[in-house]
Amino acid sequence: MPHSEEIEFRSDVTVELVRAAARDADILFAARVSTKGEQSLEDVEADPERSKGLINYLMRSRHGCYDAQTEVLTREGWKRWADVRGDEWFATLSPDGDLEYQRAERLIAKPYDGPMVRIETAQVDLLVTPDHQMWAKPCRHAHGEWWQLVPARELLDAGHRLTVGGTIWSPRDPFVPAAGVAALLGLFVGSGDLEPETQTPFFRLHTRREIDFLRRRAAEAGYEVRQVGDDRYHLVADEEFRLLAKKCYDADRAKAIPPEMLECAPQHLQELLEGLAYSGKAASHGQTYVTTSRTLAGQLQEVALKIGLAAAIAERSDAPAPGGRRPRYQVTLYRDRDLEPTVGWTHEARRQQVRVEHYRGQIYCATVPNSTLYVRRNGKPVWCGNSPFEHNSMTFYVQAPIFVFRELMRHRMASYNEESGRYRELRPVFYVPGPDRKLVQEGKPGHYQFVDGTPDQHKLVEEEVRRQCAEAYASYRRMLDAGIAREVARIVLPLTIYSSAYVTVNARSLMNFLSLRVRREDARFPSYPQREIEMVAEKMEAAWAELMPIAHAAFERNGRVAP
Repeated sequence: MPHSEEIEFRSDVTVELVRAAARDADILFAARVSTKGEQSLEDVEADPERSKGLINYLMRSRHGCYDAQTEVLTREGWKRWADVRGDEWFATLSPDGDLEYQRAERLIAKPYDGPMVRIETAQVDLLVTPDHQMWAKPCRHAHGEWWQLVPARELLDAGHRLTVGGTIWSPRDPFVPAAGVAALLGLFVGSGDLEPETQTPFFRLHTRREIDFLRRRAAEAGYEVRQVGDDRYHLVADEEFRLLAKKCYDADRAKAIPPEMLECAPQHLQELLEGLAYSGKAASHGQTYVTTSRTLAGQLQEVALKIGLAAAIAERSDAPAPGGRRPRYQVTLYRDRDLEPTVGWTHEARRQQVRVEHYRGQIYCATVPNSTLYVRRNGKPVWCGNSPFEHNSMTFYVQAPIFVFRELMRHRMASYNEESGRYRELRPVFYVPGPDRKLVQEGKPGHYQFVDGTPDQHKLVEEEVRRQCAEAYASYRRMLDAGIAREVARIVLPLTIYSSAYVTVNARSLMNFLSLRVRREDARFPSYPQREIEMVAEKMEAAWAELMPIAHAAFERNGRVAP
């Protein structure tokens, strides 16, 4: 058991800027690429004082948005923007070309009455505000092109390439089906069903090619195939496959891919597509699929993206579905050479493919850490981007009580690497409110304020905190001395114990955090944070203001509202 003098009590927090790739010039560089292209490299070392007006302009809510007809890909599938809640995981493109799902830092939904840029080709259909950031490759010359964020209005004046897929998918916690199962599920989605009474999977197959595929894949999985009638084949499968088969239907009983299969590695998704191709729902070359299930059509687009390709959806009007009631959707996989379509490559093409039109209605967007979203309009998907304030990075080293870190991490605005009580013995450093900490809450929730406590109240808080922390740490030490694992022993420690972490964030996300966690009466939207998290925010803001003084001044001038 430690002596009382071994335990340290603190009333402050530590925030140190340990690494930064963030200057005011970085914002100018990212913004000016829209008008100067490769010549924007000149602005990397430019004096930002000469361009304060541009930073102020960018700060004033210059966030591009999509029209209401656009849909966005989330982990829950495709969603119309009007149906987005804001807590979804959005499909994003990392700087290394990886498909990553990220939470939104903020959601934008507002009325709009003004010009929009329409981009319409055989592979792309978009309607966005002129300032909307496109993930594009300008085609100013044959060599030296690179992907960058380009305002949509720039597509009116020069040719660009866009990208509709071609990502790298490496799921963090992949679902791994048994051998043969992914292909059998693809076949089931296309040609299978469940017996009403026994829930046994069965297939209606007519060609030797389909039947041989079923038998071959079933043998690989260790299942038996029994023929019942001329074209009916039962699959005697294990419980795992039967459960997956039951999930091959959406809420309207239309066919769908089980959610866990969408978390498979690319090779299993390829096998699923192979099974679907053998079901007769695909053309012989395996590049076109037809289905009456809108859910399945959207999922096939997601599968195509995760195997490094892309796919478009078109509603078929040439032949009605059985019964003539449901529409049919044709899903066409793009070839590798079609993943980077050109827009406005010539003056004539630009005149036909990019134009300005008036729009009146709601517009939407979401800001994510990777600054990119996968969206579609009229079944045509494409990658798009976000804000120039995100082209920078700051890493802070923070020491604070654990309860402060829990508040900090709620914002989902940064990357965190925190010390672990599983792998190291936690030091006996605890937080106790200082004498200037206001202790007493007056008023009702939402309308209360904190006021100074009496000397007796301060004495009571300090004595109780010190006593409880000392007792808790003594229990922790006794368990460690008895050989108990650190991850078990730590459960008795209070949230007042200090932890440390590296916090990496960009300027836009930091501004959003500061707007919520620093109390300023002159802010456009005043907030009333807990004092301990405010202490961290104040120190982060001081470091950022020194690093990017012009951006910080624009933030203040804009009422402390993040762009």
